[in-house]
Amino acid sequence: MAIKPLTILGYELTTPKFTGDSYDIDRFDFETLYYFFNKIINYVPLKERAFKKYNKMINLISFNQTEDANLYEGVFITARYGKEQEIIDILEQVGTGLKPKNHGVKNEVHFLIDRRTGLLLLEKDAENVAGKNFIYRFIRYHKNLIEDYQTVFNKQFDPLKIHKNNFLKVISLPPKTFFEEIKEFATVKEAYYFLDIDKLELKSNEASNVMYLYDKAKENGMNGMNRVKVSFENTIKKSSVRGIQNYFKKLFESQNFDGIGVKGKLHSGRYRTIELENIQRAFDIEVEYNENGLPSLSDITNGMTEIVLKDNPISYKRTIQQYEGVVVNGTKKEDRKV
Repeated sequence: MAIKPLTILGYELTTPKFTGDSYDIDRFDFETLYYFFNKIINYVPLKERAFKKYNKMINLISFNQTEDANLYEGVFITARYGKEQEIIDILEQVGTGLKPKNHGVKNEVHFLIDRRTGLLLLEKDAENVAGKNFIYRFIRYHKNLIEDYQTVFNKQFDPLKIHKNNFLKVISLPPKTFFEEIKEFATVKEAYYFLDIDKLELKSNEASNVMYLYDKAKENGMNGMNRVKVSFENTIKKSSVRGIQNYFKKLFESQNFDGIGVKGKLHSGRYRTIELENIQRAFDIEVEYNENGLPSLSDITNGMTEIVLKDNPISYKRTIQQYEGVVVNGTKKEDRKV
């Protein structure tokens, strides 16, 4: 037995609602997610449930309430595939067979959801498959399963509306330190952000401008690009790019950008570059591993529960009233309080 740190990734789940005059993008209604996840597990066969792309696979295999009525735990399974590989006995250094192209090593990735806030805590995946973008692709893959709920909700709560293409989002949580570290710069030489073209689904004004330039580049023979870097530079000696913290917070909140960075000089005189790449919040918990190298599931659950109760970055959402009470096809949701 050995006790080692385990990285837990933090995300925010939201269930946007359209009010007719505005877009309530920040809210979370657990009932929507509960209906959707249970529909996937109870009505979609395991084989058809799996989402596969880029030689990566993710599937949802369980979702249940914990001993704490406010917390739900589940398991994704993930794998990488697409290449035939020889399997060897590590101790003896001899081959033991071939792994076919359509086979992969199964990973169980445990997660915990706080039903009051939408905080999603996710065990770091050894294969780096389960994360914000791939989980969101899995959700969109099954988006038709929300149609019955959407129809009843839109009628019951009119003029509020759920849109099938945007009913459940996975949003990154910024690390605690990044925006504070910006304040440490005496002068900023360059501030920049990245836009991954292949992942862009909602276009802000800034993103639309970048897409225009990207399309023009492709029209003129610039191929093989999948990412654009937009840079703001200061060319005046002893001057500095200003207003970075507020602007980058706005970019981060829009969730259209996949990395931001700052280059400049600290008050100490040292030059430094900080980047927030593939933006996400990470937590470390202490977990006991058995002789086979497998972590204790109770330690994972307990560690995640501690984060929800004591270090929840969106705890303010506990006071927000949630929409509930939708009955679909004569079946009622579970009895729970908001």
